[in-house]
Amino acid sequence: MEKANISGYQLFVLIFLFEMGSALLVPLAGEAKQAAWLVILIAMIGGFILFFIYYGLFQYYPDQLLTEFVRSILGNFLGRIVAFLYILYFIYLSARVLRDFGDTLLTFAYPHIPLFVANAAFILVVVYTVRKGIEVVTRTGELFFVLENLLLMTFFLLIIASGMIHLN
Repeated sequence: MEKANISGYQLFVLIFLFEMGSALLVPLAGEAKQAAWLVILIAMIGGFILFFIYYGLFQYYPDQLLTEFVRSILGNFLGRIVAFLYILYFIYLSARVLRDFGDTLLTFAYPHIPLFVANAAFILVVVYTVRKGIEVVTRTGELFFVLENLLLMTFFLLIIASGMIHLN
């Protein structure tokens, strides 16, 4: 396995993009109605806490994988169980995101192609990206992070310029 180095900022960008990608595909705080912003704010605070926990663990165990330092912390037997559960969780999450992405893609862009073809194409892109390494993924993530923020600022400026917001 190659030695790859990513900064704390790059880890933050990856976590942020993951959360935003999930938020765009899965409806948030549907039952909260007017307090949906509060639910999202609380979840964001929880995300920041998780980020700082992962970053602290990364600082403490810089040369170990997540599954390795869990075994260092919890012991060999319990650490293997927790590492296995982590792997199962990430497999489930990947399958769910793949399905949601495929459904969204077919609903909005390609309604006449089979779900299998759309998901297979997406899996090929993911395999190619993983083959290139985490550093390439994080650099691409940084580029998307900047583009997403530019689009968001443009969106807000256009809404403000349109006169749709009335503060009174």
